[in-house]
Amino acid sequence: MNSINSNIEESQMLTDVDFWESCWNQFNLPCELDWNSSFDRCLGVAIKENLPSASGKVLEVGCAPGKWLAFMAREFDLRPSGVEYSESGIRLTRENFRLLGIKPDEIIAGDFFKVNPSPQFDVVMSFGFIEHFHDVDAVISLHLKWLKPGGKLILGLPNFRGIYFPIQYVLDKKILAKHNLGIMNLEYFRVVAKRFSLTPVFLEYIGSFQPAGFVAGYRLGNPLQVLIRTVLRLARRIRRWRGFDRYNHSFYSGYILAIYKKPLAE
Repeated sequence: MNSINSNIEESQMLTDVDFWESCWNQFNLPCELDWNSSFDRCLGVAIKENLPSASGKVLEVGCAPGKWLAFMAREFDLRPSGVEYSESGIRLTRENFRLLGIKPDEIIAGDFFKVNPSPQFDVVMSFGFIEHFHDVDAVISLHLKWLKPGGKLILGLPNFRGIYFPIQYVLDKKILAKHNLGIMNLEYFRVVAKRFSLTPVFLEYIGSFQPAGFVAGYRLGNPLQVLIRTVLRLARRIRRWRGFDRYNHSFYSGYILAIYKKPLAE
């Protein structure tokens, strides 16, 4: 495989492979969308409502553990493929598809930035990927190199601004350093549409407040951390109520979702 984007270097990355290995080792299989989970439900509904005509092939960048590819395959009958560079993530994704009875076109094992892109996909998506880089424009540009003219680009990322910043700072401020907080606003994604001549299909905060979206760095921690974790456990129970799903704002919504259409001609 040849490097195809010299703008993306290790110095641009806010995470490393060890970070993702530790993440994927915590997953249980099979793993698929859970409609009782407020996050899964809100993201799944937003995609279903705003991607009604998708067909053909879908590629997910950073595809482990394959949950969202499985959703796209079942909901839209899209043929799934993915790119993943963590060895644990690759094994997890392949085993997950086996357990779910889904046969992917291809799971590409390797660095997304060193794989020669082929613009053969009708949908290209990533969830929780682009915010781990300094030069996000370059990362989005590479997503588009895999996408057919007229195809749909789906980008999702957590919102660590607003109420999330102080809470996550107390629980484990190192997590914040692994995310590009500067892109966690709708204005950035409006600029992306203009910069890459994309047509916005959907661009909103979703998920309402997500008490499960925080990462605690300690099993116990100091008294303030223990208090916050206790409150968040209670908030998770309250957040199960679906009536909260429709209330969204930059201050308290846990996720940003952007869906674009690529122009038919460059």
